[in-house]
Amino acid sequence: MIKFLIDRPIAVIMTYVAILTLGLVAIGMLPVSLMPDIDIPEITVQVSRPGQSVRQIEDGVIRQMRYQLMQIPHLEDMTSETRDGNAVIRLRFRHGADINYAFIEVNEKVDAAMRSLPADMERPAIIKASSSDLPVFYINLWRKGADEVQFLELSSLAKNVLIKRLEQLPEVAMVDMTGHLDPELYIEPDETLLKSLGLSHYDIVNALNENNIDLGTLQVADGQYLFSIRFTNALTSPDDVKDIRLRVGQRFMKLSELAKIGVRAREQDGAFLRGNERALSLAVIKHSDARMKDLRRSVQELIDRFDWEFPEVEAEVIRDQTALLTYSINDLRDNLVIGGLLAFVILFFFLKDSRAPWLIGISIPMGLMVSLLFFYLAGLSINIVSLSGLILGIGLMIDNSIIVIDNITQYLDRNVSLAEACAKATTEVISPLLSSALTTVAVFVPLVFLSGISGALFHDQAFGVGIGLFASLVVSITIIPVLYYLFYKKAHKKDRIQEGKITKMLRKVNLFNIEENYAKGFDWVFGYRKVSTVICVLLLIPMILLFVFLKKERFPHFQHSDVLVSIDWNERINLSENSERVKALNSIVGDFVSLSTSYVGTQKYFLHRDIDQSISEAMIYFECKDPDNLGAVEEAIKGVIAERWPSAVYEFKVPETVFDKLFADDEPDIIAKVSNSDLREVPDYVMMQNISEKVGRQYPWAGVLPPAGESYMEIIANAERLLLYDVDVNALYERLRIALDAWQVGVLHSGSEYIPIVIGNPPKGIEALLKELKVGSRNNLEIPVSALVDTRIKHDYKSMLGDARGVYVPVNFYNVPDRKVEGLMKDVSRTLKTDYNLDVSFAGSWFGSRELIRELAVVLLIALALLYFILAAQFESLSQPVILLLEIPVAILGGLFMLWIFGSSINIMSMIGIIVMSGVVLNDSILKIDTINRLRAEGMPLLPAIKEGGHRRLKSIIMTALTTVLALVPVLWGSGMGSELQRPLALTIIGGMIIGTYISLYVIPLFYYYIYRKSDERSNELAD
Repeated sequence: MIKFLIDRPIAVIMTYVAILTLGLVAIGMLPVSLMPDIDIPEITVQVSRPGQSVRQIEDGVIRQMRYQLMQIPHLEDMTSETRDGNAVIRLRFRHGADINYAFIEVNEKVDAAMRSLPADMERPAIIKASSSDLPVFYINLWRKGADEVQFLELSSLAKNVLIKRLEQLPEVAMVDMTGHLDPELYIEPDETLLKSLGLSHYDIVNALNENNIDLGTLQVADGQYLFSIRFTNALTSPDDVKDIRLRVGQRFMKLSELAKIGVRAREQDGAFLRGNERALSLAVIKHSDARMKDLRRSVQELIDRFDWEFPEVEAEVIRDQTALLTYSINDLRDNLVIGGLLAFVILFFFLKDSRAPWLIGISIPMGLMVSLLFFYLAGLSINIVSLSGLILGIGLMIDNSIIVIDNITQYLDRNVSLAEACAKATTEVISPLLSSALTTVAVFVPLVFLSGISGALFHDQAFGVGIGLFASLVVSITIIPVLYYLFYKKAHKKDRIQEGKITKMLRKVNLFNIEENYAKGFDWVFGYRKVSTVICVLLLIPMILLFVFLKKERFPHFQHSDVLVSIDWNERINLSENSERVKALNSIVGDFVSLSTSYVGTQKYFLHRDIDQSISEAMIYFECKDPDNLGAVEEAIKGVIAERWPSAVYEFKVPETVFDKLFADDEPDIIAKVSNSDLREVPDYVMMQNISEKVGRQYPWAGVLPPAGESYMEIIANAERLLLYDVDVNALYERLRIALDAWQVGVLHSGSEYIPIVIGNPPKGIEALLKELKVGSRNNLEIPVSALVDTRIKHDYKSMLGDARGVYVPVNFYNVPDRKVEGLMKDVSRTLKTDYNLDVSFAGSWFGSRELIRELAVVLLIALALLYFILAAQFESLSQPVILLLEIPVAILGGLFMLWIFGSSINIMSMIGIIVMSGVVLNDSILKIDTINRLRAEGMPLLPAIKEGGHRRLKSIIMTALTTVLALVPVLWGSGMGSELQRPLALTIIGGMIIGTYISLYVIPLFYYYIYRKSDERSNELAD
């Protein structure tokens, strides 16, 4: 076949030109995204019960909901968090479960639970999660120095103009907003005037209802025509409400004469701040199939036009995932180019030929173009995972071409004609090259056994490597021999290659004395065979020690210059005080940050429910001027909070990206879930405070914090006094409700908005209100409310957590060394059972990391089995694959050693690196064993065959190892998310390749000698 291609060079070249053209077209059509398009198997159930406490919602609603939802198939984990007035249940399903079917199941179970829940309960909102739900970026909108009225206008402008324009863009799925003010029409009756006229609040409410009627449309026939008649008496403006008439005795009075009426901002439980100025935050969520580049351009054009139309409004884009995508992909692209250039340059010194490296240089873009064409045909996208797969494959792409060229050169050195050398040398290596490619691809196949999204994520990387490898294999055995023949055809004279000036100069360069040093090393290893074998066996000890003591985590950490500070003030403060505290923190760290945005109190995002906090909580986002400033910001925040608000509970978190959304791993190392299973209840709040303090003293390094609590006032109606003063308890309740909270009595239909109408007086302090407030008795006497109720201050949990087993209180342990985990869990479990008669179960990231490591170990064993099967088929031998597989444990030592040197950890990326390296490191040895087998088949004795095989494959082994290493070296110093994600993988491959090369050069021949020396001795005896 190769001879056929060499005889038709124009046809071969035109075929590749056509493929390159299609590849260029495919590049422009490939979707570009930050991460692969992976569905997140998560569904959230949001329960709203305004006015009810944590325990009321937990006992009356969530417990029944959990019982129903835990019956859904394929449910992996269920957690609930209950707060005053609302609760959230998060359901996470096994990856691969049909999330649409699960969504239907969840709705059915919620409906089943509703039958046994209070009749007045609103049906919970059920939201299906997706990776595209994470905002691509946020838009801050503000107006400098705006008062409440101006900010209310800004909120209306954003809601009715900007958001509608954004959602009309084809790339935008929806825009979520928080920080906005909602209007309400208030009616504040003049209580003294109402009493003097013999009126009450109910008279005003009846008048509103009578004047706010919309009966809809009726159709009336008039001959052959139909006419629509509309009966309406709806209120559409504040003036309509002011003009409502009430009959007072023999006269009519306007409502505006009896009460103060106007439009104001509804009372808020939360706010959004940019710096120390109130602002709006718009979260832009893209369509899953939209290109992020197109989205960013369209949104920026719209914002520029909006700025021109409304110059008094300021707008900016922050937390831009598209910038992260651009930066990460550019970083990976640069690594690809730098790695390719380094590998290209090093070939000049090893091949010592000015033309051969250019052939390899041509094979790289050809292989990439073919790969990208197959990306398009396979429906893959360009993202940091698939692109990193191509980077991993770039070194392997070069390897195939190096082996083909080196083999052709060796045939020419043995005085074979150019055409015959190109054909025979290429045909000779097709089988081992195919085996090498299969062994590399085979190590990715077992990754499908990884549970959860972990396996799905690296589907793109496996395809990237697999496509890159087979593309390079096809390129190396088709176009490379053809181009080699064309490059050297004119210089060919009398079956010899005429060397140019550059080639002659390069041949004089002898940087490493490779062959001489190899011969010395080979002689030493075979001269001291037992010592060499013992050294190899002893190397397994540090490998085991490194695996045991290296830090283990689920995913590598990313470098970042921003941080989220989540704060629970642990006090019953209002929104104003919360805002002042946040502003104080912003002012303190102002020198270190370029931008700060604060989520103060309750937020109004619909989809972005991760910011689910109460009025006394806050979350601040700091974008530092430099990553080195992060430490200073954290220290400043810690110092101020400890000094001014010591009871506050706070946590520093990394801002969420798509990667974090897919692989949420922000759990503490160990979570002790404390409960009282006998009573199906949690321990008393005061008891849990004592437990937390005791455990915190026992493990001071673990960062144990007390549970978040809150104080509240309990108002209890005194039954005896109600009977004494003849007061109806319902009248007392209604009087308190109207006085403490505005009472919604209708809706104003104002254009596109529905504005609630509320009646009530301005709020006062609770103690003053109870003293001043009076309620009418059945005898028409005014009785002070303070005489009818008792009050007391109580403390309880701010939120209650639960899982499939029920409700629990978490005790979180951070920074727990692996060697202390088992002892910590035993001590905590024994203490809680003995001293408090409480049950405890454990969870946390430590368990997930161990489970993942176990799964990857199984994947490695399966990969090794597949490698054995492929190699046994290649060599038609059951013993020779064992020789090659013995190389892997020592190569793993090199990978673990590199992790230790660079301060990395054993995580999913480094473990996948070990698995990949196990396949890659064998490629050189496969060719070497194949060459030795052929030499022995030609009649050469064992030891000379081993030595000659080593010399023939020496340069190709060193060059392929160097090109693979050099292609990955730039990843070690890259700073984008792509580089940081791939760095542990690159470290293990580099370390494994370095040691694996020495093993391939010296140890593999030694083991081959051990296996075949007796059969060789018997052959010699028979020959004699």
